[in-house]
Amino acid sequence: MIFLVLFLVLLGIFLKISDSSLNLWFWSRVSRRTEADHYRGKVVWIVGASSGIGEDIALRLSRFSSLLILSARRTELLETVAKKCRDANSSCQVKILPLDMVDFPNLERKTREADEIFGRKVDIVVLNAGRSQRAEWTDIDPSVDAECFQINAIGPTQVARTILKNRGLHPTGDKLDNLQFIVISSVAGLLPAILSPSYAAAKAALMQYFRLLALEMGEKGVKVSIICPSHVYAPNMLKSAFTSSPGTEHGEVISAPRAAQMAPERAAELISLAAVNEIYECVIASTPSVLASIYFFANFPGVFARIINIIGAQRLRKIRSAHE
Repeated sequence: MIFLVLFLVLLGIFLKISDSSLNLWFWSRVSRRTEADHYRGKVVWIVGASSGIGEDIALRLSRFSSLLILSARRTELLETVAKKCRDANSSCQVKILPLDMVDFPNLERKTREADEIFGRKVDIVVLNAGRSQRAEWTDIDPSVDAECFQINAIGPTQVARTILKNRGLHPTGDKLDNLQFIVISSVAGLLPAILSPSYAAAKAALMQYFRLLALEMGEKGVKVSIICPSHVYAPNMLKSAFTSSPGTEHGEVISAPRAAQMAPERAAELISLAAVNEIYECVIASTPSVLASIYFFANFPGVFARIINIIGAQRLRKIRSAHE
């Protein structure tokens, strides 16, 4: 009983002081690996770099004189991010490679361009592109499910698959490569996320794709770090979010950070540290309730479901809206 009480006290203290899961919290403090050593001189390709977390990851990595490739569909936004990176560190080299992840026929050409743009192969690929959702479960048109999966799960997976094929890497082959994928998923892939059925399912699928990639290709030198952020401040995150109907967007602009939202700069730092320490999978969240819910749901899903039913779906909708 004493040990149980002590464990619960220590767990409570950890949840209060931490903004990440235990593995990242621990290794970011005891590891001797540094961001400068990990990124210096490496080619880093950030897919989904035009805004939000992707932009802040680019700015974070620009400190370490990385050779950055920035990709997204909107070239004008990428130009703005590239300028910010160069202003932050004049020695940082930045190239822009426009990319539509779901334009599958052109992915082979685009991934080859990425491997040639600096005259050497990409060392690290950050797969950050995605699109959120606000919709009721029963209202969603099947075409929305399909498009959401294309953007949030199949697109990033196909980018990685195409890179591996271009390099002749295969689980049963002899070829080795020192390649790292940093996959930005979401806590929605770990917890039932009310008002985001298609998005949550797609993020769960994304995680399974890359869990299997890590399993099958780890001995070939391919490393995978899956990071699941909770609420991170991004003004336009909900503006382009899927709804229940095809061709429509949620439209909400978040004018100021809300209490439960992590600063994007801090999110980028934690994502970077997870990659540096080659964390297989981790969560970042500024609120203790999210971290506690993930641990609890993973071990006691039935009890968690009963608690959620007691809280009630209507109240959860209000809570989520207040957080985001």
